[in-house]
Formats: sequence, structure tokens, C-alpha cells
Amino acid sequence: MTTGTGRTRSSATQEKIVAQKSHNRCAYPDCGAALVVEATSPLDSAKSVGKFAHICAASPGGPRYAASMTDVQRSSADNLIFLCGTHHDVIDSQLDYHTVAYLREAKAKHEARLSRAVRHALGEIGYADLETVCRVIGSIPVVSTRIDVPLAIAEKVELNGLSDGTQAKIGDGLAQAGRVAEFVEFQSRSAQQFGTRLASRFKASYYQGISDGLTPDDVFESILFHAYENSGPEDTPSSRAAALAVVSFLFERCEIFEHEPATP
Repeated sequence: MTTGTGRTRSSATQEKIVAQKSHNRCAYPDCGAALVVEATSPLDSAKSVGKFAHICAASPGGPRYAASMTDVQRSSADNLIFLCGTHHDVIDSQLDYHTVAYLREAKAKHEARLSRAVRHALGEIGYADLETVCRVIGSIPVVSTRIDVPLAIAEKVELNGLSDGTQAKIGDGLAQAGRVAEFVEFQSRSAQQFGTRLASRFKASYYQGISDGLTPDDVFESILFHAYENSGPEDTPSSRAAALAVVSFLFERCEIFEHEPATP
């Protein structure tokens, strides 16, 4: 979205995607400072102190502005990096050193390192991790509980235009599909339609992402963000691994993405 000043703004959803992929830590090399201050009183809420910076400026004349970029590209999660206050100010004042290539590489390495930690933790998730994710999200009411018949993974990935990176992430999560299936089946014995309600809630997140104008990959990331938000009081590789396993399981077994190509 472009403001009256010519500045292209990123949506709150895109900012949330960047923050969660950064695990709420500064993406500047060798920093990694935690960017969420937890509340010490039960009456207070956690406070994010991180800042979002555009790798290529949001408006003409800004740091690293690229005239060839579209407004959609400027406002995308790919063009944002999550930083502490110090490094947010530094990258926009020391421009000779903080080039587009430097910042994109820093962002990519930071996110890749954190993704490796989640993949490692996938082998260690247990009942308690899955219970936290599923119980909270499954208890949220939705308007409809209708879930369509699922398609094969490869066909669904192609129809939704998901990238190889997102497909690989789904594949990682499916390594624990059997464990998630057992958990959902167990919960459904005491809570009727537990699995259906769980899938319906994620379907609602899918439509919200579409409404926000997100790309297919960012829609998937926004669904993951919703799962991370409900993965317990601590943000750990294990809680994120459990969320990824649940979302990937629902992607495979239920229709939380479109099953037909969008019509022109």
C-alpha cells in the first residue's frame, strides 16, 4: 500500500511474518538480541521492542531505494528485516557498508540458522508440545466446520503456487505426521470433531491471509505465525517444531489451502 507521501507501507501481517521467521531476535550478524520483553506482572503484556527496516527503501530518496521494484515487492516480507533499535539506525546511516546484498545475506543466514534449530527439534516433540498447540487453537470458535476433501501434497503445492522452500518446510513437518494423527485421534475421543474444529480454525487463517493480499508462501507463513502465537508461554525450537508439525499435518490431511487453481 502506498501512502500519500509516496511511502510504500507493509501490512501488519507481513511484519508479523518477518518477526516470527526471525524468532523475535535481531537479524544483524553476531547480534541476535531478544526483541520481546516478557511481562513480569500478570496484568501486563509482553512488549516487542524490535524495529522493521526496509532492505530497499519504501520511498524515493530513502536508503537503498530501488526504482525497479514494484510497490508489492517493496512492501513484502522479503524486503523487511527485523532488528534491534541500534542496528536499525546503523544500517540506514552507514550505507556504504550496509548494501542490499549485505542485508539480504544477513537476513537469509539468520532465518536459515533458526530453521535448522526447528528441524532438529522436530525429532524431540512430544505429547505436551502438541497438546499446547492443538488445545488452544482447537478451542477457538469458527463460523463453519466444513472441510473439503484433501488432494495429494504435490498437487496441492502446485495448485497453490508454493515455492520449493515452503514445500521443504511442509516436508520437514510431515516427518511427525503420524504422531500428530495419533494425538488428534486421541483428543477426538473426548472432544467431538476436535480435528475438524482445529482444521477449520486454520482455514480461517488462510482466508485472512488471502484477504490481506499475501503471496501463497506468505499465506503459509501467516498460518504458521498463528500456530506459533498459540504454542505456549515460551518461544522455543520445540514449540515451533510442534506448530510446524500440526500445520503440515493439516495441510496434508485437510483442505486448509485451495484445491482448485484461481480462475482468471
